[in-house]
Amino acid sequence: MKKIVSSLVLLLLAIFTLASCNNSDDDEKTNQVTVTWVDLTDNQKVLKEDKVEVGSTISSWTPTKDGYVFDKWYATPSKTIEFDFNNEISKDTTIYGNFVLDTFEVDTRNFYILGVSSDPSSILYGTNWEIADENKQKLTKSASTTANEYSITLDLYSGDGFQLAINNDFNNQRGYGYIVGDVSEWVNKENSYLSDNPRKANILVKLDGNYTITLVTHPWSDEYDTSDESYEEANKENFNYNVTDTITIVRNGDPINEADNTPLEIRIKGSYITAWGHILEPEYTMTYNEETDLYTYSHEFVAGDFFCFYNMIREEGEDGEMHFVGLGPININSDKVNRDNSDVEYLDLTQGNIGTLANGTYSFSYDRKIDQVTITYDPTFSGEYVVNDTWYVAGTGVTEPLKSSNFGYGLTDAQKLTKIDDYTYEITMDIAKGDMFQIVGNSSYGYSHSITDLVNPVLDGVEYFYKAEDNIACRINGNYTITLHLDPESPLGDSVTWVRNGEIIQEFTADYDVYMKKAPDWTLSPRYQTSEGKVEIKAWLDAGIEFCFVYYDLNTPTDEVGSYSNPGITITGQMLGTTGEFNANISNQTGNNNFECLKAGYYTILVDYSEGAPIVDFVGYEENMTEFTAMIKGPATEYGWDGSNPDDTVSVNGVVEFIVELKGGTGSNYEFGFTLYGDFAGQYGEYIGWANLGTAGNAHDKFSQQANNGNNIVCNESGTYRCVIDRTSGTAVLNIYIVD
Repeated sequence: MKKIVSSLVLLLLAIFTLASCNNSDDDEKTNQVTVTWVDLTDNQKVLKEDKVEVGSTISSWTPTKDGYVFDKWYATPSKTIEFDFNNEISKDTTIYGNFVLDTFEVDTRNFYILGVSSDPSSILYGTNWEIADENKQKLTKSASTTANEYSITLDLYSGDGFQLAINNDFNNQRGYGYIVGDVSEWVNKENSYLSDNPRKANILVKLDGNYTITLVTHPWSDEYDTSDESYEEANKENFNYNVTDTITIVRNGDPINEADNTPLEIRIKGSYITAWGHILEPEYTMTYNEETDLYTYSHEFVAGDFFCFYNMIREEGEDGEMHFVGLGPININSDKVNRDNSDVEYLDLTQGNIGTLANGTYSFSYDRKIDQVTITYDPTFSGEYVVNDTWYVAGTGVTEPLKSSNFGYGLTDAQKLTKIDDYTYEITMDIAKGDMFQIVGNSSYGYSHSITDLVNPVLDGVEYFYKAEDNIACRINGNYTITLHLDPESPLGDSVTWVRNGEIIQEFTADYDVYMKKAPDWTLSPRYQTSEGKVEIKAWLDAGIEFCFVYYDLNTPTDEVGSYSNPGITITGQMLGTTGEFNANISNQTGNNNFECLKAGYYTILVDYSEGAPIVDFVGYEENMTEFTAMIKGPATEYGWDGSNPDDTVSVNGVVEFIVELKGGTGSNYEFGFTLYGDFAGQYGEYIGWANLGTAGNAHDKFSQQANNGNNIVCNESGTYRCVIDRTSGTAVLNIYIVD
C-alpha cells in the first residue's frame, strides 16, 4: 500500500506541476495581441503582423511599393479616421495603409466656395449654398506645374458656413474633414445627421476675420464612396472624395470690412403654428440675448406640427420704412438640432422640418456660431386643439381641378373638399399619371397632408401613388375619391384614404407650350408648341445633367411664363416612356423626380400628350453634335460688315459665345448681327439677327430692331456684352448679357 500511495502522490505532483506550467503559458499568451498591417489598395494584402503586449503602443513605419507613394495609416478601411499611434493596444487590431500613385495629373476643374452668411459684407451673403457670382466665389489656381493649388482670400464672419465644390450640385465637395492643422480657434465642424463622414461636414466660422483658404488636389487619387445607398454611376461625382487632398486655413487678421452686428430677425413658420405663413409679430420671432449671444424662443405646439426657423432680410427704403427684400441663410431644421442636449423623445426629426410628438410648450436656444439649436419640452399646454374646417387639394396636373389649383395659387371652391362631418372631408376628381397634390388648409400649404399621411399607396401589388418630394403623385389614371380623416386629439392621427372609381371621365387638352429646364440654373428653354398633342425637342445633354420639362396652356402671356405665381406644370422623370430607342440613356432620379442623362449626346426628345398625361421618349441620339463656326459683323462692331474671322469662334456642344465691345446709338451705324457656318448652312451661312433673340438675356433692353422690321440688331447703348448663340434646339437662339 505504501508503494501505491507514493506513486499516487508523485502522479498528483506531476499533474499539478504540468497544470502550473500550462497556466503560465496561457497567462503569457493572454497578455499579447496581434497587430495586422494591411494594404488597402491591394485587397487588404497583409504587409506584416506584430505581437505586442496588451496596454502597449506601437510605432508607425513606412512601407514601400513600386509605382506608389505611401500616404498614411488609417483606423478604418473607409479612411475617415487616421490611426492614432498614441493609443494603447488592447485587442487584436488591423491598421490600414493607403498608397497613392507616384504620378502627377493636372487638375482642370474649377473650385468655388459655397456657403451662407447673414452679414451683408460677406461674399456668401444671399448665395444660399450656390454659385451666385463666379468671379467672387471662384478659387484661383496657381501657375505651378508640379502642384494643383487653389486659393481664395476673403472676409468671413461668425456664423458663416461653407464648403468647396465644383458646382451647385456639390460635386467633388471638400468639407471640414479635409482641413489640416489646428484651426479650432477660428472654425468649427457642423455635425450632419445625414452623414457622419467628416469630409461632408460644413466649415462654420467662429471668429470674424480675413482668411486665405487653400485647397491642394491630387486628382489621380480620387475615389468614390460606392457603399452609399444613393450612389449611382451617373451621379458618382456627388460621392467623389480624395484622402490626400487638403484644405489649409490661415487667418490674416481682422476682416477688411467690419462685421454687421445687427441682431438677425429669426422667425418661425410651420404647418399649424403659422399655417406656413410669414407672421412678423413678436410672438413668432426669436429673442436675441446680447450677453449670452443666443437666440431663444418658447411657444405652445400641438402634437403633429412641423416647422422651421428662418431669417428675413429687410432693408430701409427711401420712405424710411423697413421693407422685406428676401430670405436670409438661416434655416433651423431637424439637421440643426443638438440631439445630445435636447428632449428628442418629444420630437420628430425624420422629415427635414422639426416635428412635435406631444402637446406642450417647447423652448429653443439657438447658437448661431455653431448653427445648432437645443430644444426642451414642458407638458404645459393651456390651449385647445381645434381642427381646421376648410380643406383643398393643391398641386399640378393635366386634370381639373388640380391643373387650375396651380400649386395653391389658384385655390377656389373647385378644389375644396366637401365636409361629411366635423372630422371627415372628401373630394371626387380625375387624377392622371404624373399629377401630384397635397391636401391643405390654405394657399401656403398650411395644415398640409402629404404622402406620409396616405394609406395604402400600393394596393394588391399595384403602385397607385408614389412620393414626389412631399407630394402625393399618381401612377395610374383614374377617377378617385380622396378622403381626409381628422383626429380630434391632434394631427398625428390624421390620415388620407382613397378609392378608384373607374377611368378618367374628362377629356384632356392635348396642345400646350412646352419648355425644358436643365440644371444647374434651371432657366427655361425657348418655347416648343405641340401639334396634335406631340412635340419634338432637340437638346444637347451632358452626362450627369438633371433636367425636366414644364408646360403651359397655349399662348400663356410671356410675362407669366416662369413667374413665381405661375411656375407651370412639371413633367418629371416619372413620365419616362417605354418606346424610345434611347430611353436607356436616361434615368429617373427618384429622390427629386428629375430626369438624369447617363450618356452625353445630342438627343431628339418626343413629348406626347395624346393619351392625356405626358409621356417622354428619347427617340434620337447623336454622340457628337453638328458644330459650327460663327462671325459677328456690322458697324456697331470693330469689324464692320466684313465681319470677324469665323474660325476664331467655334461652338462647343452647339453653343458659341462672344465677348464684344459694341458702339451704341440710333440708326444704321449701330447695327450688327451674326453668321453661322456649318453643314446645316448654305454657302453664305445662316444669318442670326433680331428674329433669333431669346428671352434669357439680361441686356435685351439695350437693343432694338432695325428700322422697317429689318432683321439686324441695333445697339442703343455702348458697352461690353456677352452674346451667346445656342443651336442645341435645332434653331439658333441668341441671348445677350451685360458684362460687369
